[in-house]
Amino acid sequence: MIRLRDEHEKSWDENRYALLRGALDSVEQRALLDWVETLAGWPETPGRWMKYFEGDRRQLCRVENFLPYHDGLRGLLTRTDLCETLERLCSEPAVLFKEKINYKLPGGQGFAPHQDAPAFVSFDQTYHVTLLIGVDPMTPENGCLELVNGHCDGQSLAQAEDGTIRPDVAEGLDWQPLATEPGDVVLFDSYVPHRSGPNRSREPRRALYVTYNGVSQGDRRADYYARKRRVFPPECERDPGAPLPEESRIFNLGNPIR
Repeated sequence: MIRLRDEHEKSWDENRYALLRGALDSVEQRALLDWVETLAGWPETPGRWMKYFEGDRRQLCRVENFLPYHDGLRGLLTRTDLCETLERLCSEPAVLFKEKINYKLPGGQGFAPHQDAPAFVSFDQTYHVTLLIGVDPMTPENGCLELVNGHCDGQSLAQAEDGTIRPDVAEGLDWQPLATEPGDVVLFDSYVPHRSGPNRSREPRRALYVTYNGVSQGDRRADYYARKRRVFPPECERDPGAPLPEESRIFNLGNPIR
């Protein structure tokens, strides 16, 4: 069950993130693994789900915008226990803003230090909560999530030109690796600094990341994906050789996506 206990509430109040061990049972974990593997095999299809790659070998890095096409994942991400937990964290009912699966296959690169909030202000929203569900074990070797404790003041840190946290600021933060097992859930807000390293193991490090906002800030999921498809489309929708617009960087913040 994706429900907060006292220790989760304490962690949230102090750090704006919480780790819920074993939130999904073995049946739910197996279903999630099957769904994630299925999505990896979906063909690149213009106008539908969005597949992104990294490196010259075009290694799969991410799949997005899949909820309209997958009943199982849509059911998981709108279930009652999760919605009630998100309502507590958002202080109001929550709506889904965007969804992605990061695959981080062997050799896959990490994600630079960043906060999510600065990239979302262009949608007239100020606060989000992200759900992470691990599909595989997440360890320092394969590039688990790293977070900063105590950053709970709702403030954005100084940014580099690319929108990531300025290197001198990032170096002064106390980064904590958050190792997880399949079925564990992590919840963190949009101001928590986070990053992850490369996958140096021989196995994939797949994880579901889903972002929600309070209902008072509007249902902007359709706007988000319409704009992303326009300025940072998947490769199968790009004009070969044409440069991406400057605006595209807010959709590729700290990512290794090509």
